[in-house]
Amino acid sequence: MSRTFSRSRTGAAAVLSLALATVVAIPAFAESPAAQSSSADNGSVWWNELVSANPDKARDFYASVIGWTPKVVAAEDNSRPPAPGEADYTLFTSKGEEVAGLSKFDGKQPNDPKPGWLTYIQVGDVDSAVEQALKKGGKVLKAPNDADGVGRIAVIQDPDGNPVGLYTPASKESQVAGH
Repeated sequence: MSRTFSRSRTGAAAVLSLALATVVAIPAFAESPAAQSSSADNGSVWWNELVSANPDKARDFYASVIGWTPKVVAAEDNSRPPAPGEADYTLFTSKGEEVAGLSKFDGKQPNDPKPGWLTYIQVGDVDSAVEQALKKGGKVLKAPNDADGVGRIAVIQDPDGNPVGLYTPASKESQVAGH
């Protein structure tokens, strides 16, 4: 994980795993499409998530082909290994840095992203970006929701059917408050 908040992945494993598994109602959007966050990182890739029907094979593949080191952790708390029967998540590292994640495709919800890579891109305001996506022919796969201490995330689909994750970092005030 990077140590600066603008690139922080702390808790990303739990957040993304839960985001892929949870469907929530779309909240009312802000009146103004102006970005709430004015970070220089807006528009950059924040995290890459592999959704796989066979995580064991995927771990072996990316370790062998790319040289990444897989670390299996608890999906809800990536600071520890999963307990028996608990959902797991894989963090891929390169040179000691977390570079990507891997979650199991369950396909329990119709809007669950299909197996493949899902890229999360940082935006100034997830809710406004989702509103714009809808206006431009996109679709909401996972409605915007807050991830404590990490930020706000959503998963949309572009007009060609490609899924993409959106991310806005938590404000400094919410970090201090533990949200």
